[in-house]
Parts: sequence; structure tokens; C-alpha cells
Amino acid sequence: MLAAVTLALPLTNCAQVVGQMAAQTAIKNAKTCVQEAWATPEGQLLSQRLWRFNEADTASKLSDPKPLTKTEQDALVFVHNQLQPCKEIILTHDNTFAAWETPYWQELFQRNDEIFYKLAGGDISVGLANRLAIESNGKFQTDVSKGHAEAVAVDEAQRQRASEAMLQAGAQILAAQSQSRMTTTNCMWMGNMLNCTSMQ
Repeated sequence: MLAAVTLALPLTNCAQVVGQMAAQTAIKNAKTCVQEAWATPEGQLLSQRLWRFNEADTASKLSDPKPLTKTEQDALVFVHNQLQPCKEIILTHDNTFAAWETPYWQELFQRNDEIFYKLAGGDISVGLANRLAIESNGKFQTDVSKGHAEAVAVDEAQRQRASEAMLQAGAQILAAQSQSRMTTTNCMWMGNMLNCTSMQ
């Protein structure tokens, strides 16, 4: 019995090391995939207006009242398609080594797809899409960290907090803008589905 336990411990450690190496490889590959998608001319065009959770994000992106132009909509479809393999990298890794994370990623991707379809269709403004992206990412981090606090990287949590602080600060600007506009579009999450209504 002792021999079986003694043999099991190195195997368990070996499995943990393999899992950690696979996670590091998956993270590296997914990040590279995302960077390549956004490094395209289409990605660069969109980065000027869309929230990227990086140092280029500003409060003005949260109050942008206009939808994407036709050229930007086409660029969004291109980048969205380029990002599909990145999602697969994450889901393939999680299904093998971290199955508990898979539902959270699937929910995040579903919410992001909802934002994509509304934005690509010209149904919502860029500012609203950016605010919804921050909310969606915040929900993802909250859900993941409930059971596994260490699963959300410190730098990602800090970027999310900075985004949410900007979102809070921009709420007053948005309130003033919506009073001066004729039509206001409001969206709310119903599960992972986005329900938007326009009011005049």
C-alpha cells in the first residue's frame, strides 16, 4: 500500500506540472492569437474606438455616441473572425485541464458575440458597446473568482477595476449627453442575451 502511495505522489506532481505547462502554452498561444488579430489593419482601425482593456482606453471611448461606420463594421467582422481560433485555444485547454472554467468562458464569449452582432449591425453606439464589454468582462472575472480567486491574474483584475472606475466617472457625462439626444438606446443583459430598446 505504501508503495502505491509513494508511486502516486510523483505521478500526481507530474500531472500538475504537465497541466501548468499546458496552461502556460495555451495562455501564450491565445495572447499571440489575439495580438495578431488586433495587429491587422482592421484591428488597428477598430482600436481607435473600441475598448481594448489597455492603456489606449479613454473615457471618450465610453461616451462615443455614434455607431461604427460601414468600413468599421466590415473591419469588426474581419477581426471577429480572426478571433475565433483564439477562443478555441482557450476552450480546448480548459476542456482538457481546467474544465471548471469552460462554462465561464462560454458565457463570456456568448455575451461578447451579442455585443458584436449589435455593433456590427449598427444597432448600438460604440460607447454603449464599450460599456457593455466592461460589464461583460467584470461579470466573467467575478464569476471565475468566486470559486478560484487565483484564476484571475492580478494585472487583469487591475485593468478591469480601472475600466470600471472610468465607467463610473463617465456616467455623469453620459447622463448629460442622453438629455441632449433625441433617441437613446438602452441595453440590459437577460442572462447572456442582450436586450436593447430605443426611446425618443
